[in-house]
Amino acid sequence: MMDTKLETCSLCNKTSILMESHLIPRFVYEWIKNTSKTPYIRSSENINQRLQDGPKFYLLCEECEQFLSKLEDEFAKNFFKKIANYRNQSTTLTVTENMKTLILSVFWRCLIIYKDNENDRTNEDTEKLLLLIEDLKRQINTKCDSKIYFLPFYGKEPYYDIPQEYIYLLERCIQPADARFLDEPHRWYVVLKLPFMYFYIFSDGFSDAEISGGTEFTIGNIEIDKINTLPQILRAYIDNDYREFLKSKKDMSPTNIEKISRDMMKSNSNTGSDKSLYRSLGNKKRCIFIDI
Repeated sequence: MMDTKLETCSLCNKTSILMESHLIPRFVYEWIKNTSKTPYIRSSENINQRLQDGPKFYLLCEECEQFLSKLEDEFAKNFFKKIANYRNQSTTLTVTENMKTLILSVFWRCLIIYKDNENDRTNEDTEKLLLLIEDLKRQINTKCDSKIYFLPFYGKEPYYDIPQEYIYLLERCIQPADARFLDEPHRWYVVLKLPFMYFYIFSDGFSDAEISGGTEFTIGNIEIDKINTLPQILRAYIDNDYREFLKSKKDMSPTNIEKISRDMMKSNSNTGSDKSLYRSLGNKKRCIFIDI
């Protein structure tokens, strides 16, 4: 029986019955499953557990959930599916205010849930993170005034001279918003990974040289076939992402590797996951990759 007690909505602060909300929109997980050999996804938090959906939390009231759901529908149809497309990626995409708000809301949802996870943050880091969470909430409820950056993976690989073996990660993996802190001066950046794209935000305190090469996710048209640079700090972050990806795969048990093999044998179709796998391997021997 569903728990119907009244609680405070994290976004509007009204007392209401809360709905189960995805941190990463549901359509992203549906895309992963629809383009995969298997009907499952896996998380690096427990690589040996098969899942059919992403994490959900009682976070929002029905009104706020419906508000963000409408933004998700617009972003999925008019942006995400035009890049996360193995057959025909669009070269020009139109960014709207709703899309910026939606991306901020995903940053916010992830950070508010995972802010207390085990980490090596200092007290000063935590204070900055809490201020960021509150500022994102303000912008969702009013207007986005953060400068969001965007990195798509478009066209012929390898992308941006990133090693070819990263392609599976770049095209298929999801990573909830992650905040990183630097000193001298004290500053932060946050990164969100969706299939075929990264979104990221820099705080004040970064020099022009540190963030040069980024493409702003700004209202209007973006010609993604013209994007050919990225900040060095994001390149280093992607290197770390790949190391974590490999670490997760090593933790998979032989039993689960066998399960994946059996699931893959049931499908004779050439899926998106096959295409990413082949591009990632190049001339190397075929091995098993997983969607995490």
